[in-house]
Amino acid sequence: QGHANRGHVAMNFLTPEALAFAATLPVVVVFYLLKRRRVARLVSSTVLWKRFLNETQASSPFQKLRHNWLLVIQLILLALAVFALTRPYFAGKLEGGRFIVAILDVSASMQATDISPNRLDQAKAGLAKLIDSMYDNDRMVLLLAGAVTEVRQSPTSAKPALRSALGQARATDSPTRLLDAIKLAQNLTRNRAKTEVHLFSDGASPDLDEFELQDLNLAYHRVGEDGDNLGIVSLEVRPHPEQVGQQAVFATVANASTNPLASDVSLFFGDRLVGNRRVSVGATNTASLVFVASLGTNGVFRLQLKNSDVFAVDNTASVLSLARRDTRALLVTKGNQFLERALRSVPKLDLAVAASLADPEPPVDFVVLDDVVPSVWPSGNVLAIHTQSTNWFQPSGSIDGPPIVDWKSTHPLLRFVNFDNVQVAKVLAAKPPPWLTPLVESPSTPLLAAGENNGQRAVWIGFNPLDSTWPLRVSFPIFIANAAAWLNPDARTSIRVGEPFHVRLVNVEKPVTVGLPDGSTREIRTTASGELIFGDTFQQGVYSATVETNTLQFCVNLLDRDESLIRSRESLQMGEYGTVEASVPVSADKEAWRWIAMLCLGFILFEWWFYHRRTA
Repeated sequence: QGHANRGHVAMNFLTPEALAFAATLPVVVVFYLLKRRRVARLVSSTVLWKRFLNETQASSPFQKLRHNWLLVIQLILLALAVFALTRPYFAGKLEGGRFIVAILDVSASMQATDISPNRLDQAKAGLAKLIDSMYDNDRMVLLLAGAVTEVRQSPTSAKPALRSALGQARATDSPTRLLDAIKLAQNLTRNRAKTEVHLFSDGASPDLDEFELQDLNLAYHRVGEDGDNLGIVSLEVRPHPEQVGQQAVFATVANASTNPLASDVSLFFGDRLVGNRRVSVGATNTASLVFVASLGTNGVFRLQLKNSDVFAVDNTASVLSLARRDTRALLVTKGNQFLERALRSVPKLDLAVAASLADPEPPVDFVVLDDVVPSVWPSGNVLAIHTQSTNWFQPSGSIDGPPIVDWKSTHPLLRFVNFDNVQVAKVLAAKPPPWLTPLVESPSTPLLAAGENNGQRAVWIGFNPLDSTWPLRVSFPIFIANAAAWLNPDARTSIRVGEPFHVRLVNVEKPVTVGLPDGSTREIRTTASGELIFGDTFQQGVYSATVETNTLQFCVNLLDRDESLIRSRESLQMGEYGTVEASVPVSADKEAWRWIAMLCLGFILFEWWFYHRRTA
């Protein structure tokens, strides 16, 4: 990267130890001092050989060093080669120096092989050039951005430390979340002069519209191109609603490309193949699959796409099937018969109905709050309808007749749920916290959102279903059944990559050994209350937590449609008005060895010409 006002320029060496090869210079001179061994030949006359007689008669192994242009050329050539091995570079001095924050995207999409060998290696190569371009008084901090942001290298001017930290960076199976890394970069560069933030990414992050660019000096180094990709974006297993003893496995496959794609899809239970079919998905569309398996309940289902696209992470997903007990739920309502009937139609749901929430709350798996504000908010999972905790957000009035413009059909809560022809009379105007993801949206406010905060799952509906046509649609009882399954604590056996795994254990004294999909293990302890919290879930696959002879399995999957959309972004939309265009790659290499090597080549060609000219 070129920078003005650099002051004076000095030459330094990356590998000064290569000067030891200068010891080879006298060897060349010794070769010229040695006399060539003569072979005796019988000839008829020595007239033509008189000028060589003195040399042939000499008995010493050395001869007098004479002026020889070939010797001079070879010495210069060897000296240049040794000089090139020291890798000289030019570095300037600037008062204060630059403070550089380098953000390396290590999310799952960086494993895409649309470029060789993959996007992450291309990004690391670009970042390595940026490190090489640093001046002596520049400092750099290296951040790795995946599902969470990691400070891999604190601010330093030591290039070997930065190269080592960069070399250890590995891609995770987690979704792209660049917002936290950019916010951290903003905090690190605040109140500093001569700051630069360099982002090496494919830009496939859905959260950047929440950040206002303002005065952040951000350079976006785009990696990747594009490619066809078919990926699994949802997977779950439930007891078959009509056939006792059978399991129903629901899956959604998304086509993120602009071309129709097809693939064989195989379902395994352990290592046993239990289903196989062909699926065709239109451009930028999804396809739903349902497998029925007559198997025992305890085990792992694994779904596998057989296509060989440029992104392999989303071609597989796993889900744990367990024997399910009856779910216990409490409905707190003023008398919503539609909601109560929908809940009572959910299989294996033990429902209690009350007009208010008791303190302490009864032992249930989740609570449904229907247009009521409890004196104490439930501590467990909750479905909040037309109400909210003041710790979440404060509503600012209401909006009449909001149109439904979009809904995320790939989320487990909205499986087989359609909002066509659903009218809403009034909705709370609110901005939910970041951990609540909008699932059904109007132009100005979300209508339905869901998320998890500190181990508590919550579903929020911003309108009263009785003030809408939704209870009259078949999608309403389907949604209630989906919500009951999603809020069931047993659903925690499947989580997304990068999310922490929470489970409450009975034995709190013994250490817990967690086995990772790659075969490695971690030993941790539970909290004082007996809760196991495991956060190292950056690999996709099946994990096992073992306490003495008891083992608990849980599955970690990507299942992220935004991550499966692997098209590399040419620009980043930051907030409502800010846009960062991808920077044009320029040479940042200040090393001079390449020019010296070219000069060596020129001397080799000159020596070849000079030698043959002499001997011609």
